[in-house]
Amino acid sequence: MKFSRKRKELNGIPTSSMSDVAFLLLVFFLSTTKFDIKKGLGIVLPPASSQGDKKVKLKDENITKVLINKEGEVLLKTKDSEELIAMNKLKARIKSIVRNNPDMVISLKTDRQSQYKYMVQALDQLQAAGAEKISLSTN
Repeated sequence: MKFSRKRKELNGIPTSSMSDVAFLLLVFFLSTTKFDIKKGLGIVLPPASSQGDKKVKLKDENITKVLINKEGEVLLKTKDSEELIAMNKLKARIKSIVRNNPDMVISLKTDRQSQYKYMVQALDQLQAAGAEKISLSTN
């Protein structure tokens, strides 16, 4: 008696090694891809306050505002005066202001359309002048 074997028909593509190939491709692309590291501003932030809901009221004589418009022009506003100064003169002016009042808070505000480099230049000038209390914001 002769038995005939039934042949199995393969319906489709064998996928047993497809996961291996996908894993190898994933490892290859992850190991050869260069990831960009974004660098931000090196600013030391104060520790978080335990009383986060409590607001501190500053005296007007302890606030100096540095306003930068979209063209990069700097307006220095104190309690008594307003003056338009060049970016390279900002360091000297802030140094004299901070020397006269060590509790001075410098508020740096930039226009939304202003270039990022103007804010960074002004921040560098403020830090070089010895200003330790700086507030950053945009309009």
